[in-house]
Amino acid sequence: MSREQIVRDTAYAIWEAEGKPVGRDAEHWRQAEERVAASLGEPAGKAAKPKAAARKPASLKSKPA
Repeated sequence: MSREQIVRDTAYAIWEAEGKPVGRDAEHWRQAEERVAASLGEPAGKAAKPKAAARKPASLKSKPA
């Protein structure tokens, strides 16, 4: 199993344990990264960041009226 899948499963377990709240996915991912890093003996702060959501190109952003 890949490290990313372990983090994903851990984040899901955290989400379930907290009652499946909406909008806390980034926090749950961060917590999962920390737990996985600690379990693998990695130094603090070396956890990978979650993949960023795709951003709209500047040409598609709405312009102020």
